[in-house]
Amino acid sequence: MSDGIVKWFDRKKGYGFISCGPDPDVFIHHSNLVDRAKLPNEGDRVQFEVESGEKGPVAKRVAIV
Repeated sequence: MSDGIVKWFDRKKGYGFISCGPDPDVFIHHSNLVDRAKLPNEGDRVQFEVESGEKGPVAKRVAIV
């Protein structure tokens, strides 16, 4: 599991990015949230698994902590 801070999340579009310090930002999509009833806000701490996507790292099984 990795952890990071939500850099931004667009509630209308359902996606955003997680900042992981010096590592590249990680794409987050609402379909990969563990609890889809609660959308993340900028600044929320999250835990997730990282997979490689076509355009870079993608967060899977994202939990707000």
